[in-house]
Amino acid sequence: MRMEIIKLLKRTTRNRVEFIRDLVALLQSRELSSNEVFFKDAVDELYRALREEVVERGRKELADAYEKAVVLRALVMEEDILPEKLLYEILEELR
Repeated sequence: MRMEIIKLLKRTTRNRVEFIRDLVALLQSRELSSNEVFFKDAVDELYRALREEVVERGRKELADAYEKAVVLRALVMEEDILPEKLLYEILEELR
């Protein structure tokens, strides 16, 4: 049911940015945000949609929203996310 809602939302929106806006509004809904599995799925979809727009389609005006989606995804998907852990992981990626 969860993914069906997201798929329906994708089909009923006119463009990708509108879909992203609608998805964020859906995520802000108290009823839906209380469902942890749906919330994680929707956050991941939000991240992927913004990544596609910024990285693959070059929509630089959406870069700030994409950066926030990266942080949101990390917060939602990771149980024990700490700034120190992120810094360590960034450092490891740069080696």
